[in-house]
Amino acid sequence: MRDYQSPARSGESNDQRNGLLDLLRFGAALTVAVYHFLYRGAQEGGYLDFAYGTAGVSVSLGYLGVNLFFMISGFVIIWSASGRDWYAFSIGRLARLYPAHLIAMTITFLMMTWWAQAPYSTDIFQWLANLTMLAPIFGSSFMDGAYWSIVIEIIFYGWVVIGLFTGFLPRHTDTAVAIWMVLVMVNNTMLGSRPVELLFLTEYGSYFALGVMVWRISSLGGSSLRLLVAGLALIMTFHAAEVQRLDVIARLGEASSAQLVALANAGIISVFLLAAMLGRSFRAGPWVLALGGISYPFYLIHQNAGYILINATAPTIGKWGAFVLALALSIAASWWIYARVEPVGRAIIRSLFSPAARFLPRTMTRYPAPAE
Repeated sequence: MRDYQSPARSGESNDQRNGLLDLLRFGAALTVAVYHFLYRGAQEGGYLDFAYGTAGVSVSLGYLGVNLFFMISGFVIIWSASGRDWYAFSIGRLARLYPAHLIAMTITFLMMTWWAQAPYSTDIFQWLANLTMLAPIFGSSFMDGAYWSIVIEIIFYGWVVIGLFTGFLPRHTDTAVAIWMVLVMVNNTMLGSRPVELLFLTEYGSYFALGVMVWRISSLGGSSLRLLVAGLALIMTFHAAEVQRLDVIARLGEASSAQLVALANAGIISVFLLAAMLGRSFRAGPWVLALGGISYPFYLIHQNAGYILINATAPTIGKWGAFVLALALSIAASWWIYARVEPVGRAIIRSLFSPAARFLPRTMTRYPAPAE
């Protein structure tokens, strides 16, 4: 969802880019949006005024699209971090995440202010807290429920920055992920500590770790440690998917069977593995880059604004017409953010923060740590 820049913006050639992962990111974002509009909006919190019946039930596992994002992120972020120091990586992530967040969050704020009906209530203080991307720290809720996963991503990036700063990454990536997987297994199966879960991302860590190890294996070969860690991460994704299923039962009072969830989890992993292994042979043309590029702003902007749009237009054009309109306008707004807002926002952020690089320690080691 928020992984690497387009070649035109980063200097990376299309031949180096995994085009299938771009398509997969857009597919994951679209899956989550359809899940929200057709199922979750009516099932939880009264976000939509009506339900979509059996069509909604058929997409009730769409929340697994977020797990697919996490696998893709593990793959491309560790790839992106290789050959870069901590500050360059940090500025790259900030430039990638913040401009789209600022505009999408503000559009959602304006939509909620205009609608001004429960459960869509907001004020300027919530907008200010959401400027930080970490609103709950300031006692406020996210402007849009989808933002929780962005915080998970930011914590993951934070650990990558620490690894790059200390020189532990990329030279000891396999060891770092192995230690992480031990924490994931111990906390998820024995401790159940919420602070450990938040700090070390143990709930979703297996998906990130699997993505990391798939990149390591596909790029550097399958050592015994890499294959072992990848296997443990794969197993723990099924544990994580079952925990999610139980959470859905607690929130909605219903969920798919354990067998169906496990099968769906195996499906998204299989699709990810195919894209990761075969994607470099798939040329990333302009339309592929565009679909990959809009996936992040699309994910950010679709949910609450889309719910409001569906509720406002369904009485006139019908609920299915409203659904199509919400999807189309969400994609159109995402394209505008990707094509018009993000390039300017990235340039501003880089101009503000890049000059400080000369005054900061670039790494704790005396030489850049090469990729293994």
